[in-house]
Amino acid sequence: MSQSTTTSEAAAFAIARKALERIRDLGQVPDPATYAVWFTYFQGHNQTLNREIEELEPGALSRTRLNAIHDRHFATERHFGQLLSVGEALGAETRKVENVIKVASGSAADYGLDLQNAAETLDIGGTNSSASELIKSLVRSTDAIQQTNALLQAQLQQSEHQFRLLQENMETLRLESMTDPLTRLANRKYFDFFLSQATAKAADEEAPDSFSLAMVDVDRFKQFNDQFGHVTGDDVLRLVAFALKHNVRANDLVARYGGDEFVVLLPNASLEDAMAIGDQIRKAVAERPLLRRATKETLGYVTLSIGVAAWTPGETAEALLERADRHLYQAKANGRNCLVGAPVPPKPSTAPARPTT
Repeated sequence: MSQSTTTSEAAAFAIARKALERIRDLGQVPDPATYAVWFTYFQGHNQTLNREIEELEPGALSRTRLNAIHDRHFATERHFGQLLSVGEALGAETRKVENVIKVASGSAADYGLDLQNAAETLDIGGTNSSASELIKSLVRSTDAIQQTNALLQAQLQQSEHQFRLLQENMETLRLESMTDPLTRLANRKYFDFFLSQATAKAADEEAPDSFSLAMVDVDRFKQFNDQFGHVTGDDVLRLVAFALKHNVRANDLVARYGGDEFVVLLPNASLEDAMAIGDQIRKAVAERPLLRRATKETLGYVTLSIGVAAWTPGETAEALLERADRHLYQAKANGRNCLVGAPVPPKPSTAPARPTT
């Protein structure tokens, strides 16, 4: 074992010891998330994390707060967030390449012009011929530099073109990675990322803004598929997606969660706000007939069951989803085409079985 390896291991153990001591001093349990935060803090490789911790009072370093910090800096969803910004970063690099081309081209041209003017001035003034020849030699050298620069400029322009293609491809990938191809809504991966961000942010605030969640399911969707075929089933999903997009607020996130199930993330919305928006969505779908595209024949009406839940302090994203899902199943049990946004006590005998969709 080399001396550098020994030193590195010794440093790692020293950092680990500091992390465990800090967790102990805070009276907390060294779970993986808390340990990762403090190990990184004492390692000093993430200055953003360090500044965030140092701006907090020691009494504010609760386990919930540390878990929220961990989610922002270490959660796997961060990779998805980084993908969302790659296109913008590539655009900035492209602009840098453009500036290099302009500066390189302009500098060589100006330099050549200055030397040419100097040579002409020396000739007109009848000054020492050796100085004039020197300047002319430099002018010839500058001509060669300009030719080389022209070649470089062409190569840079080609690189710029390739860079732009890469940027366009990355933007396409970015959009595809977060979009459901059938409905053109956000997909589940995109939704899960933003729900985790919203939960972590709310958990890390002293007085968090309320946000809510609506789970939306198409009633008897299987019957549409069985009776009219999958093409009509796809039309049903598009109809619901259209109604969702046009009956929510500008900052609400609508996503296809899977199959015939949709979800809406409603920032800064109380349970009452979310219920009102959910009922608006339900009515918009129920009042619009489903038409066969080829013949414009009316195939009936689509209805929705919706479960709504408002985030409560300390609640995880998974718990919030589960609660909204339970409300959705209760809406199905209540006869469909309705909303449930508050816990419904189970029947005295047994809890209702999950209804068919």
